[in-house]
Amino acid sequence: MGVAVMGVGIAGFNTTSTGLSYRELIARAARMAYTDAGITLDHIDGAVTADEDFISGYSIADEYTPDQLGVVRKPVYTVPGDLLHALGSAIMQLQTGRFRCLVVSGFSKASNILTKDEVVRFGFDPVFNRFSVSPHYLGGLEMRAFLSRSPYALVDVAEVVVANRRHARLNAIASFGADIGVQDVLESRMVADPLTEAMIPKHTDGCVVTVLGADEMAQELARLPVFVAGAGWGSATSILEHRDLGVSMGTATAANWAYKEARITDPAREVDAAFVSDLYPHRQLMHLDALGLSGFDSDLVNPQGGAQGVGDNFEVTGGVRFYEAVQQLRGEAGACQIDAERVLVHGWRGLPTDTCAVAILDDERRLS
Repeated sequence: MGVAVMGVGIAGFNTTSTGLSYRELIARAARMAYTDAGITLDHIDGAVTADEDFISGYSIADEYTPDQLGVVRKPVYTVPGDLLHALGSAIMQLQTGRFRCLVVSGFSKASNILTKDEVVRFGFDPVFNRFSVSPHYLGGLEMRAFLSRSPYALVDVAEVVVANRRHARLNAIASFGADIGVQDVLESRMVADPLTEAMIPKHTDGCVVTVLGADEMAQELARLPVFVAGAGWGSATSILEHRDLGVSMGTATAANWAYKEARITDPAREVDAAFVSDLYPHRQLMHLDALGLSGFDSDLVNPQGGAQGVGDNFEVTGGVRFYEAVQQLRGEAGACQIDAERVLVHGWRGLPTDTCAVAILDDERRLS
């Protein structure tokens, strides 16, 4: 059974959202998504949410999800990962044939968290890896490992920040668009050598809700459906001492499944644009390598600024890239619009994981 994106909705994407609770952010994004999809609450069979108790600040945080999504007394499945992981779970549920329409949601209320680095540090092994230093030390180690084995130099890493923040100047939801230079990036405060402060996206608040449906339902109701050609996810080992820090095996595994489903054999030729996790700039380059997109035109990678331009949104960071990809395929990206018929969306769970997801989206149904 084919799966299509029927509608998308967003709310927020500012450094603070003091006038809205996280539940109000979700409700606004959901209302926008349902209107966009041309559905009512009666059409929805259930929901999949990307949520984490520790970040939300509540035990069993998903119990606070049904009300604002309008899915009270309907199935709600929770994924403690990026929204793209939740998307993959929703796709599988739809493919069982037991559901016709599911809602996928994720949010960030980072402004509620006083010690964001402590949230990241909590993910590290408490005995061997959770040191009393910035958790970004692992980002610095990764960058050193990656640069030592690749043709890239530190200046190439800085260029990722420069390009993405330049792209973000034209993105209406981006808070950090700027015209900066390589030296601005390299000479900013050192965090974990060679990782500088300018390479680490600042956090923002925001929510993304998307409506997924069976192809037939999408083509009947949705204004501009976008079709899911393939999806996959994967993880490298959680034991840092056993992991090759210079590559992203999670991305390679996820891409392999997504390409197989979408029948892609030459991604550099068959993908028009790539929305790739850039929570660290070296990670964008590392992910592109793992995706088989080394040397891909930089203007076609994160053309709306990525996390460097829009911000780090915890679980919904990949969801923002997904929203942007849908905008591009619909021709609704405004000043950021590029010519694209098939795009790749990639999400990374963030430190200390190498847990990633990939989705291939088409502007029309191409596969039988």
